[in-house]
Amino acid sequence: MAIKYDRSVIGEGITLTQIIDPKYKTNIVRVRFVVPIDPDYTGANSLLMSLLVTSNSEVPSRSELSSKFMGLYGTSIGALSGNISDHQSMGISMNMIMDKYTIDGEKISEEAVRQLLLCVLSPDIKDGKFNENYFRLRKQELIDNIAASVNDKRSYAFSKAKEIIYAGEPAANTDLGTMERAESLTQEELMSQYRYLLESAEIDLMICGGGEIDSAVDMLREAFSKLERKNVIKAEFRAFSPLKKEVCEKEEYMDVKQCKMFMAYKSDYEDIYVCKLTSWLLGGSAFSKLFANVREKLSLCYSCDSYYSELKGVMLIESGVDAVNIKKAQEAIREQIVAVQTGDFTADELENTKRFVKSNFMANYDSEWDMAAWYRAQESRGTAYTPEEVCDIIDRITAEQVTECAKSFKEDSVFVLKAKEDTADE
Repeated sequence: MAIKYDRSVIGEGITLTQIIDPKYKTNIVRVRFVVPIDPDYTGANSLLMSLLVTSNSEVPSRSELSSKFMGLYGTSIGALSGNISDHQSMGISMNMIMDKYTIDGEKISEEAVRQLLLCVLSPDIKDGKFNENYFRLRKQELIDNIAASVNDKRSYAFSKAKEIIYAGEPAANTDLGTMERAESLTQEELMSQYRYLLESAEIDLMICGGGEIDSAVDMLREAFSKLERKNVIKAEFRAFSPLKKEVCEKEEYMDVKQCKMFMAYKSDYEDIYVCKLTSWLLGGSAFSKLFANVREKLSLCYSCDSYYSELKGVMLIESGVDAVNIKKAQEAIREQIVAVQTGDFTADELENTKRFVKSNFMANYDSEWDMAAWYRAQESRGTAYTPEEVCDIIDRITAEQVTECAKSFKEDSVFVLKAKEDTADE
């Protein structure tokens, strides 16, 4: 594939990554700040990003800024926030059409990036405070989002499971923070956090798409290279979650039609690609061990999938299950894990899993969004492999490596979100 990848350091703790493929017709520009997760300030960071995309010093009106971007051929801008391992990653993302596809080749990229820079580096601040009206609105949105998080039962169950899996670790926290903390956030705290991010956060600038915006890239490089920096953070994303001395089992009752069950296994196995393949063989496809046996053959789950969190060394098995089948499903899942650990899988099963995994990896070329995510993940590992290079790595993994890897995973915790009426012991 005709991908051009370049990553350079433009300041202390500031990197600029360019991922260019001529087949794309748009460009994504992202500014990300990365800091260790601090539960007192995760909500503040999320609030801050949503506030920065609302207005800036030149266009202090939310509606006028939206109109400004719409006038640039529908350029969109939005806030980003999420947790990566024990770090919070948040920022602003912009998507714009390439200049050569505008009417008469109108050059919109420079103005779009200029407005982005104003939002990030010159927000609407007067007398040491953000626009008070927008601060109240965005703060209320944060509060509402925290309150509404319980409505998505799968996401809620996942967040509760993480609290148990990563108990005592930063990764146990959400990027929204708690309701109590959100309600107490002040303008002064937000200004302090804004200055902290500019001075000390790891800053990642990324351009991904068709390219041909060199002048806009120069604007980004010049603006961020001038930042005054101190006590700059160096993010170390991979931090294995310690195995508990005993398996921790917890449950919570809620008005749900289907129980949500999460079983976590932990390992310190170093090779992430062997771990990924092992997890996919166990529960990542329609022909995986969990799908074929626990879901289809035994009909114990509505769904049963396996995910591997490489930065924490955790394999998470997620199931949708009726309460009467919880114990049976747990035992059936454990049996399939033992099967992989003892090499009870065929050469065809392994080969089919490899093909499935490689197909998913190569699909990242389909959009600039996926390609940006691919290289963001690579950077968190300290690598810059192309999808083809990772496919070659997958091809070389042996059945013996898979069984060795599977043996290294030990059960750590189980969380079940159960229906309220299912309070009797099964």
